[in-house]
Amino acid sequence: MSIRTHGLWLACLAAPVGAHPAWEPAWTTTWAAQDAFSTFPGLLRRADDGALFVSFEAARSSGTRAGLLRYAGDGTLGWVHERPDGNARFDDVVLLADHRVAGVGGFTAPFVRTIDADHGSLLWESAATGAVLWVEPSFFQTRQLAQSPSGDLLLRADAGTDFVVPRLDASGQALPAWRWTAAANVATADSILALPDGGAVVAGRGNHIGGGYRTVRFGADGGIVYTDTELGEIGNPLGAAWMATAADGATVLVGSLETHLGTPGLMAWKIGADGTRLWTRTLSNQSQVGTTFMGWSPVLAPNGELRVAVHPPEVLRLLRIDAATGATLGDVASAVPGLPMAQAVAPNGRSLLVGYAFIPGGGGRTYATMAEFDADGRLCRQRSRLPDLGSLSAAVGGAEGWTVIGTSDAGAVVVQRYDADGACAENLFADDFEPR
Repeated sequence: MSIRTHGLWLACLAAPVGAHPAWEPAWTTTWAAQDAFSTFPGLLRRADDGALFVSFEAARSSGTRAGLLRYAGDGTLGWVHERPDGNARFDDVVLLADHRVAGVGGFTAPFVRTIDADHGSLLWESAATGAVLWVEPSFFQTRQLAQSPSGDLLLRADAGTDFVVPRLDASGQALPAWRWTAAANVATADSILALPDGGAVVAGRGNHIGGGYRTVRFGADGGIVYTDTELGEIGNPLGAAWMATAADGATVLVGSLETHLGTPGLMAWKIGADGTRLWTRTLSNQSQVGTTFMGWSPVLAPNGELRVAVHPPEVLRLLRIDAATGATLGDVASAVPGLPMAQAVAPNGRSLLVGYAFIPGGGGRTYATMAEFDADGRLCRQRSRLPDLGSLSAAVGGAEGWTVIGTSDAGAVVVQRYDADGACAENLFADDFEPR
């Protein structure tokens, strides 16, 4: 063993795997709802002025209540807003124009609750009737609500064989809903994007084998501009469809479809504004069980890269795709174990994956993990077993650094700030160990 390798090995023994002594939080704040059995964090949004909005669920004897926290950029708690009705959560949080924020939820009784972003006071709440708001786990990072250029709010929902877009004006008054029928398939809508022309794109699934992923573009009048279907090998979608709008106005989508081996296979595709399929990529090697995988927490980075956390193996691993061509740019795994829950991109181009890993012999208990990758996709820094954190569930990047949220061992909401521009550490396993 070389002297350099020996020294790096001693460094590994002196600290937890993946830890880097200099990468400590600039601040940490912990909050729990008063008189609640436990408080769990949900989603994290960052406003342009650096304000942070964190959704939470407070478990009470009357039910699980949805709430929202506002923090200043230095971690100071501004206000707490809790929905009084039990057994609901905010499945999406959207920052609206005119200093408003909207929480969306309700499942069989969808609702939109709009709040004054400066003071936390309720502005209005409206229900969406005749549809269901089915939501997959948050690591798919789908969007349930979008705001049109005119200020109207557009939900994505479904009813039987229909994709449904319930619409509300800026004051919460219902507008005629848009619909698309998926023939004989039961349909599940997953995500919605508002378009500059006043229309929207909805992505979802047909729920039977052969249903595949379905994408529908609505015009500003509710008419259908195009429909698109991706079947993969056998047409069986595994999990939600994710999408984003590219710089050229096209729509980029990611989904995991069942392979002929019965395993998840990751795919990505791009659809032009007129419905033309621009490219289609099978991202995992689906020829054998050990090489295929599914994708979580996709992000379309400002430089045009599609970045996806992939699983398995159970490490924080980042796949980078050129959104213009569909070509693979890189596939790098960290050395820390973990199931990815969220991804964020900072203005300097770095990516952060956050998640959790199981404590061996811990009876299902978990600890938090995170890994940072530089703008070129190289592993930069990584941490595991963050103190008093059982998991990390969301992250956001800004000029001030990374903000992450997670659940404490005591069942409270933890918010932390880390720098996003520190020096990348040397690879601790440089000479004779490759983490992948």
